[in-house]
Amino acid sequence: MEGKVKVLYFVDRMLRGGIQTFVIENLRHMDKTNLQIDFLLLDDGKVYELEEELRMLGSTVYKLEGIWIRKPWDFVKYCKALDDFFREHHDYKVVHMHSSSKNFMVLKYAKKYGIEIRIAHSHCIDFQTNSKIKKVVGDCFKYPLKKYATNYFACSKEAGVWLFGKKIVNSNRFMIVHNAVDLEKYKFNVEVRERIRNDLKIDKNTIVIGHVGRFVELKNHDFLVDVFYEFYEIHPNSKLLLIGTGIKENEIKEKVKRLGIEENVIFAGFRENVNDYMCTMDLFVLPSKTEGLGLVLIEAQASGLKCFTSKDVVPNEVDVSKTTQFLSLNLLPKEWADVLIETNIERVKNEDMIKQAGYDIIDTSKVLQDFYTKNNND
Repeated sequence: MEGKVKVLYFVDRMLRGGIQTFVIENLRHMDKTNLQIDFLLLDDGKVYELEEELRMLGSTVYKLEGIWIRKPWDFVKYCKALDDFFREHHDYKVVHMHSSSKNFMVLKYAKKYGIEIRIAHSHCIDFQTNSKIKKVVGDCFKYPLKKYATNYFACSKEAGVWLFGKKIVNSNRFMIVHNAVDLEKYKFNVEVRERIRNDLKIDKNTIVIGHVGRFVELKNHDFLVDVFYEFYEIHPNSKLLLIGTGIKENEIKEKVKRLGIEENVIFAGFRENVNDYMCTMDLFVLPSKTEGLGLVLIEAQASGLKCFTSKDVVPNEVDVSKTTQFLSLNLLPKEWADVLIETNIERVKNEDMIKQAGYDIIDTSKVLQDFYTKNNND
């Protein structure tokens, strides 16, 4: 490890989500000859499969045992654990924090123990909570976050402005790092489409509307099911394919049952090979209430799918292939469905457009790699 640039990533936990996908995919594609990237996690009492994958990719995984923020006084234990950690592990050149402002203490203690480069990375355009109190506290924490960071990254300009403000976004310390995808992995494959459809017992003439995301309030599955129901009324030979798990899954299953469309909605659960399941879909719908960018929309476009997502919620820059339609959540589900019904489901070849827009994982992993090593030589 001698001579390598040591980088510490902070992610609160390695469940499967957009942030975790971002860090894993970039880690897979980086040339780590001169890099050592390790991880610091909190402890919600669970062990996630991705933790082992990080180790297989050459990372050391540290966990602040027993530290998870549930109550205000948990912050006291959190601060002590961070102080103890960085007192022992302060030989990193870079700390790269993939979190919103609630974890600003990571950067505070990194600074205390002399770590030169401290990156705050915004992946969202709102806090992942409906609690007004938590949002107010989160807004207050933005100030120390900006104070203790030396560099500011975001998946989009909107995500940067939300967490850091316009002044920082317009400075030379801010950089957009695209939520890019492996274009080769997500390329449409007819044979894969047929295989997955056979596995799911989907007829080749069935129109499949797809969605990938955790079953949480912000992903808006309630509205999505209503949109599909209206679509199904016109196209009874159609199915809704839902990939993901989450706390609202049973609630959505009950709604599907009440609507009498159980045979037409597939709850596929968590899937490692989301790329294969996108080959099975004909249209992709993401009616989220908030998104920093919406990585799954980039993945869906890489598979040639036409996409539909929330207007004034999802950043316009996600439309890297000019095949994404932005629809207001103020519209009725039937109005969304009418747009889907009128759409030609023929796939689009757009790999070159996505690459030119800067969303090829090979390019973005090189951007991060160069940033870390450049700062090591300064």
